[in-house]
Amino acid sequence: MTAASAATTYDDAMTTLKRLLKLLFIAVTYRTGILTFLLRRRLRGSAVALMYHRVLPASVLAESFSTPSIVISPESFRRHLQLLKQHMTPMTPDEFHAAIGRGQIPAGACIITFDDGWRDNLDYALPALQAEQVPALLFTATDYINTERCFWQERLGRYLFEAARHPQHSRELFLELGREDVLSLPAGTLKPAVRSIIDKLKALPQAEIDALVSRVEGLLQQWGITPPDFGPDRFLDWQQVKTLHDSGVMHIGSHCCSHTPMTKLTPAQVEEELQRSRDLIGARLGRTPLDMAYPNGNHSVAIAAQVKQQGYRMAYTTIRGHIAPGADTHRLHRVNINEDVASSDGLFLARLAGIF
Repeated sequence: MTAASAATTYDDAMTTLKRLLKLLFIAVTYRTGILTFLLRRRLRGSAVALMYHRVLPASVLAESFSTPSIVISPESFRRHLQLLKQHMTPMTPDEFHAAIGRGQIPAGACIITFDDGWRDNLDYALPALQAEQVPALLFTATDYINTERCFWQERLGRYLFEAARHPQHSRELFLELGREDVLSLPAGTLKPAVRSIIDKLKALPQAEIDALVSRVEGLLQQWGITPPDFGPDRFLDWQQVKTLHDSGVMHIGSHCCSHTPMTKLTPAQVEEELQRSRDLIGARLGRTPLDMAYPNGNHSVAIAAQVKQQGYRMAYTTIRGHIAPGADTHRLHRVNINEDVASSDGLFLARLAGIF
C-alpha cells in the first residue's frame, strides 16, 4: 500500500468513525429528550424552511435517475409531518411571511417547501399533507409543466446509462468524459457512477450542457438504440397543479420557467423568467404567486433585487440555515431534507436543529 492510499484509507476510516459517533450522540439525546430541548433552544426566535423535492417509494425510486439527495420515502415524509405538528408550528406562506415581517418569530415557526413540480408530489406528498392537515408551498418550473420534458440531469443520466450498456459504441464518448471505467462496472454500481458524471457537469455553461444532452441522444439514435423514456421522472400537468392548488394544503409558487440557474442568465433573461412564470401560474390558477425559489439555489444580490422589483414578497435559496428576525426576505435559507439525513425521528430533529 502506498503512502497516498494509506492516507486515504485513514481519512475514510476517520470520516466513518465521526459519523458513527454523531449518530450515537443523536440516538442518545433523542431518547433522553435532550435533542428536543436542543431543537427548541437553537430555534428560539428563529424559523426554519424545510426543502423537499420528491417523495418516492422504494419501488419507484429504483426506476428514477434523480439523485438520492432530493428524495424522501412516503413513510418518512408522513412521520416528518407528525413530528412537525408535535414539536414545531407549521405555517402557510401567508402566516410565514407575516411572522418574518413582524420580526418576532413564534416558537417553532416553520414552512414546508417543495421544489420543481414533480408528479410524485401529487401521488405521494399530497395524501400525507391532507391526512395530517399540514400546509406546504410548491415551487413549479413552468416550462416543464404539462409536457413530457425532463430536467437535463435525469435525461442525460438515462442516456448515459443506456450508452454504457453498449460499450462497443460508447467507449469513445466515455473516454471523452474521462470515465471509461464505467463501461466495466456491474449494473448495481453503474447508476451512481453516471450520477457522479452528472454532478461534475453542473458547473458547465448551460449551452454546453444542452449541446451534450442533444449529442448523446443523437448518438443513441445513430447506434440504433431507442432513447429511453423518462419513467417516473416526470412533472405535473396543469390540471394536476390546479388539484394541488385547490387542495387547501398545497400553495403554489414560482421556480421560474426553464430551471436554468439564474446566475447563468443575463439580467434581461432573469426578468423574462420571473415575469413569464408568474403570469402563467396566475393565468392557470387564478392567483398570482407571491413567493419563489431560485432554481438550483443560484442567485446574487443583484438577482435578489430583481426578484423584489418584480413583486415577489419572499424568495428561497438552498443555503442551509435558519431564518432569523430581520433576515433578507429575498435570500431566505432552507434546510434540505432527504432520506439519507432524515430517515429516523432523531435524525430529522437533529437536521432541523442544525446538528446533522
